Amino acid sequence: MAAQCAIEEPFLFSGTLNQKNLTMAKKSKAAVKQEIQDLAIGNYKSYPGEYASTDEQAFDNIRSLAKGYWDSRENKEVARDEQLDIRQEDYQQWTIEAHTAFMKAS
Repeated sequence: MAAQCAIEEPFLFSGTLNQKNLTMAKKSKAAVKQEIQDLAIGNYKSYPGEYASTDEQAFDNIRSLAKGYWDSRENKEVARDEQLDIRQEDYQQWTIEAHTAFMKAS
């Protein structure tokens, strides 16, 4: 796996939690993980040039995507994450796991 590095600016991403999934995601850490991974895979499919490899640049983009998800949370999502003890590192790990699944499926 690529080495960790600082991310200056979040990578642009698409996707938001819809109300149905947000309600479900409030219930468990596993549900939040699934929603983040679904969003990430959607981004990987939408921007294959940015994510369809395992080089350092792709991993920089993945970490930046996770940071973008983390930084763009609404107050109710921040409260949910605090209640479920979800940290930014979780978002990063989940987007990396989603990338692994995306690469295997490609």
